Amino acid sequence: MEDYVLPGEVNRSSSKNEISKTKKIFLITSVILFFIAIGIFSFVLGRNTTKESGETPTPSVIPTPTIVQISETPTPVSTSSATPTKKIGLSPTPSPILKSIIIPSTSGLDGFRSSSGGGNNSLEIRAGRNINLVSRGFVSFNLEDIPQGVTIKEAILKIHQSKIIGSPYSVGGALKLDHLSFGDSLDSSDYGMAALLSNVATLSSNTKIEWKEADVADMVRDDLAIGRSSAQFRIHFTTENAGGDATGDFAYFDSANTYTDNSGNKPQLVIKYQ
Repeated sequence: MEDYVLPGEVNRSSSKNEISKTKKIFLITSVILFFIAIGIFSFVLGRNTTKESGETPTPSVIPTPTIVQISETPTPVSTSSATPTKKIGLSPTPSPILKSIIIPSTSGLDGFRSSSGGGNNSLEIRAGRNINLVSRGFVSFNLEDIPQGVTIKEAILKIHQSKIIGSPYSVGGALKLDHLSFGDSLDSSDYGMAALLSNVATLSSNTKIEWKEADVADMVRDDLAIGRSSAQFRIHFTTENAGGDATGDFAYFDSANTYTDNSGNKPQLVIKYQ
C-alpha cells in the first residue's frame, strides 16, 4: 500500500526548510558583521591614540637677549693711612729669684759610731762591718746661716765617697739616711738613737769613688719649722750584720775633719730658697 501525501503538506515542509536555511544564513551574517564592526572600532581607536601620543609639540620661541653695555666709573680708593691702635702690653710677672747657700758639715759632729760602743769624730765618716762590729756614719750641718722666713725650695746633701774596703755593698746593700737630732755632741749612744725618720733617702748603691747626693729638703724644712739649729743625719747600710774578717767591709767618706783646702771634698748641704 503506497503512502499518500496530500499536496498541502508537501508545500508546508518545503516552506519550513527554506525558513531554517534563511535563519542560519542570517545568524552567520550577523556574527561576521559583529566581528567586522569590532575590528573597525579597534582600528579607529588605535589610530586616535597614536595621534594623541605622537604629536610633536610646537617649540617655544626663545627671545634673543639684548646686550646692554654699562660703563662703570671705578670708586676711588682712599690712600689715607689709618692711625694704628696702640697696644697696651702687660708687663710679665717676674719669676721669683732663687738664692743659694752652701753649708759645710760641722767639724767634731761628723764621724762614725759602732755597735761595740767605740767610734771617732775626728777621722773619716764610715759605714760597714767586720767580724766584731757594725759601724754607722754621722754628719751635721748648722742651719743658723739660713735667713728666717724663707721658703726652702731644694736641699741636697752631698758627701764624697773616698775609699772602699772589702765588699760593703755586696753584703750590706744600699746606703740609707736616717734623720736625727743628736745635738751638740756625737757619742756612743747615737749609734742606736731613735730616728726622727728612718730611711729617708738612698745615699749610694755602688763602690764608685765620687760625690754621692740625696734630697733632704723635707727634713731641712722640718728642722727649721721646729726650730732646730742643725740638720743631722745617720748613714748605714740596709743590711747590718757583723761578719767577714777583721779588716771588714767598709765605705769611707770625707768628713770635715779629713777635709783639706785642696781637696774640696768636705760634706755639703746645698740649699736653694726664696
